[in-house]
Amino acid sequence: MTTHIHIGIGLNDHHRIQAAQLYYTAFRQKLHPIFRDEARAIAVLEQSLNGSHALVATVNGDFAGIAGFKDAEGSLTDLQPHRMTDAFGFFGGWWRLLALSLFERSLEPDTLLMDGIVVAPEMRGMGIGSKLLDATIEHAHQRGCTSVRLDVVDTNPRARQLYERKGFIATKTERYPIFRHIFGFAGSTTMLKTI
Repeated sequence: MTTHIHIGIGLNDHHRIQAAQLYYTAFRQKLHPIFRDEARAIAVLEQSLNGSHALVATVNGDFAGIAGFKDAEGSLTDLQPHRMTDAFGFFGGWWRLLALSLFERSLEPDTLLMDGIVVAPEMRGMGIGSKLLDATIEHAHQRGCTSVRLDVVDTNPRARQLYERKGFIATKTERYPIFRHIFGFAGSTTMLKTI
């Protein structure tokens, strides 16, 4: 059977739960110390994923991966306070939002900010991550952006190698030694690709 990989803009409702599960699993290192409850976290993510800020990969129609981006209108993970407080209570929701704000990144003019890229484990090795990255760069170009920016943690060298192969250049590395005890990584590198 021929394998057909398709990359499209927008997240369909029938892929929403798979996308939330995949996103949480892929970024568990960052998210679980904050959410602490996987089932509730995935439920909140499912409601919060902003489909208009997603490029989605399918293989023969099956969900295979997602790449999110952030701009002035929003981001892939649009965690609204009311959803967080509904799921975790008033104080539980607000302290989690405060903790998540540690990972917020500012926008820059004419630059598309990537908001995570993940591929389903059973679909890896097919070039899907590379295709999602190419599609994100092309989407930025079509929007008139002059660059694409992303951040990669120091415990993910494979992702950094992919970004470097695609022409991303490290522009800044920040160290957070205390994060190693909480999140398992101690720094991140900002990478930029001019388009």
